Amino acid sequence: PIMKAFHPTHLEIKVGAKKPFRILHISDSHIAQMNSHDLAKADEVELKWYEGRRRHFENAATGLAAALLYAKVKKLPIIHTGDLVDFVTDGNERFLDHNLNGLDLHYAIGNHEYQTRTPEHYDPVPENPRKRMQKFFKDDISVSSHIIGGANFVAFDNAWQNVREEVIAGVKAEFERPYPVVLMCHIPPFYTAKFLDNSVLSKRTIARGRGASEDEIKAIVRPKNIWNAYDRKTREFYTWIQTKPQLKAILCGHTHIAEVDGFSETAQMYVAGGNYEGRAYEIVFK
Repeated sequence: PIMKAFHPTHLEIKVGAKKPFRILHISDSHIAQMNSHDLAKADEVELKWYEGRRRHFENAATGLAAALLYAKVKKLPIIHTGDLVDFVTDGNERFLDHNLNGLDLHYAIGNHEYQTRTPEHYDPVPENPRKRMQKFFKDDISVSSHIIGGANFVAFDNAWQNVREEVIAGVKAEFERPYPVVLMCHIPPFYTAKFLDNSVLSKRTIARGRGASEDEIKAIVRPKNIWNAYDRKTREFYTWIQTKPQLKAILCGHTHIAEVDGFSETAQMYVAGGNYEGRAYEIVFK
């Protein structure tokens, strides 16, 4: 029955592999667990926010469990491109400790992993939530690399506002290696047309689910393209990546809407749908 909650989309991406190989790409699980320790510290605003998020992501744990089972049965490496949890709480940390141990999972941190309180409260010291999430992964969640099937899968952190200088340097170093590159990050370098068109509907649905007033719901408007909010080094970084012929794909998430969109002459962005709805990409790399 758990597999009824899982709806993978099948894709093919050409990277010049000597032999085809498969991976499972999931994103945006939004596990929303609070335990007695978290609830004891929460005020009425936080409790109301949590209850709305819990209802909206009520199938999050089932969607993640189905993806992990699917990958285990089919012997697929798992790529998760962020928002594994909806916020960093003691309850969510205990959930990860029980469910991620020993998995072949490659991870790019999401913006919700930088939130340590509700509602939508980003930690003023971003190093703190990174440390809390880092303990669940053997790889550095700022920049990491895995050679899979002869391709270099490079995960990097672009979820906290602009891309940090040390992250940019780490990614650029990976392009010096003699492999085709598949980048993994949470936020698409620029928002796709489909996301911009559907974002208002999506945000209003979430707001209504958490009990927002009609005035609050009506105030939600179409977002500006994130490219315009980047600092100079981040824009230059993404522009530099677009010039690299060894880049073959960017795997990302964040929008909760599955879409394939252009990025460069050699690579497209593959935005995974929300894993909390059982969405995923099963990708054959050739």
